[in-house]
Amino acid sequence: MELSKQSSRKLIIAGAVTTVVALGLAAYFAASPSAESQVTVQVPAASSASASKAASAAKTAPAAAPHRPADIKDPLPPGEPKAVRNKEQGAAALMALPELQAWSSLIEKNSGGKAHGGLLEYDPMPRKLNGKSYWQFSYVENSAESALRWESFLVSSNDDEILVEDASSDEVISLARWRREKHPAKRTAVDN
Repeated sequence: MELSKQSSRKLIIAGAVTTVVALGLAAYFAASPSAESQVTVQVPAASSASASKAASAAKTAPAAAPHRPADIKDPLPPGEPKAVRNKEQGAAALMALPELQAWSSLIEKNSGGKAHGGLLEYDPMPRKLNGKSYWQFSYVENSAESALRWESFLVSSNDDEILVEDASSDEVISLARWRREKHPAKRTAVDN
């Protein structure tokens, strides 16, 4: 009887451990971003003649989805927004802001051409924020002696969004809020 109780306990413990491991694996694979993209399809075994015909047809036929219009694109996997612009395009979009163009003109004029406004990438790795990637730039007053930071920006690679890193509050704010609260068009120097 004692042997039977020990065997029963071992079976119960083994069953509980197996259940916990199975639940853990199920949670892992359900949360895995690549779980949806990894699909295994088993094709029933066919005769060797029909299998070789299918293989040669697959090699010569163009890859296209049947019954699908050409203008319909597959959706992106969740959590991976499509990159719309590269780093250089992001920098160009940032420099096209009217505030930065005005600042550049002001810096050139006030320095007699000895200083220029420009962008400095302060971290080459894109910053992830709310599921999107952002290029990280600072607008600087660049002279022979130094580069003085005026403002830091996050430029989205996924859409046309540009954010401002507010140095006084250490928060990231929208371009509209920055314009409304900080009045960058009135800025005339580094310390403003």
